[in-house]
Amino acid sequence: MVGAMLRSKTVGLMLVLACGAPGFAQVDAGLESYFTGRQVVMKIDMPGTQKGVDLKFNKPVPMDWNEYSSRIKTSGISIHKGEAVRVTKFVVKNDMIELQLAGGGFGTAGDDTNTTISAPTIPKSQYEKDVEKQISNTTDAKRKRDLQQDLDRERSRRERMDAANQTQANIASQYKAQQVAAKRLTGGSRFNLRWQGSVPSDTRNPEAVMQLLAEYVDFDPNHAGSAPQPSPMPAPVYAPQPQMPQQQQSQYGAPAGGSGGSGDASQLKRGMRIDEVAYLIGRGRMMSQSMSNEGLKTQTVEYTTPDSVVTVTYVEGVVVRYSMNSR
Repeated sequence: MVGAMLRSKTVGLMLVLACGAPGFAQVDAGLESYFTGRQVVMKIDMPGTQKGVDLKFNKPVPMDWNEYSSRIKTSGISIHKGEAVRVTKFVVKNDMIELQLAGGGFGTAGDDTNTTISAPTIPKSQYEKDVEKQISNTTDAKRKRDLQQDLDRERSRRERMDAANQTQANIASQYKAQQVAAKRLTGGSRFNLRWQGSVPSDTRNPEAVMQLLAEYVDFDPNHAGSAPQPSPMPAPVYAPQPQMPQQQQSQYGAPAGGSGGSGDASQLKRGMRIDEVAYLIGRGRMMSQSMSNEGLKTQTVEYTTPDSVVTVTYVEGVVVRYSMNSR
């Protein structure tokens, strides 16, 4: 009798859950349909990461401003205050709601976030191994000294190659870090509305979601159509024109008037120094400058010639990348 009652209650509970799940699924699908594709205006700057902004509604103040500031400082701003963007995805999970904006933030599946390029290690040559073996097998003091000198030269050669490879790897890592940083600024962001336990049932409607985000997002469609654009970046400054020894001027082009350079960008090559480029195509505009954790300085400079606009990326004053566009 007791067993029959327990079985009856279990079946009843399963029926309630089975009926409730499709109900929530239908509500959540309606929420997704309501928000996805909607244009909104940001009331705060958004960090350029898939971590986005966390709002924890089990706390008196949902926004952790210290965490928010840290993400802005680490990842930069991908969506500026006052900018109008699209909701590209809306997801209701067990204990949270995700409102993804303009792609959801850089760092999701498929995004390459690695910024470290490893340098290959040069192995010992067969000659170095043979000399080591000869040193261990000989008892003649003079012969041993001569062999040791040969071994030291071979080891120095290998160490120089390792050092050169490490320098190239550092430069490549810096360039990769620039690429990742640029992608962060165009990858969008998101809001993560979090609860302890599960998403409350009275929150699963558009009005409630918009109310929870009212301090951070303007959902008024009239405002979205006339949102102000982010402030433009300050005008770049001219990079100083370096001095070059007289004997090098003929190779890279003597200064022409006040701007310098022959304007022949076809001679531009990777590995050139910044002063060589200045004497080749003239004075440029410094577009950006940064310093890596390893202490490597990266600069992006734009040059204008009679025929083209040339953008050059330098690492430690050496050309690592350039592009040309016809005027």
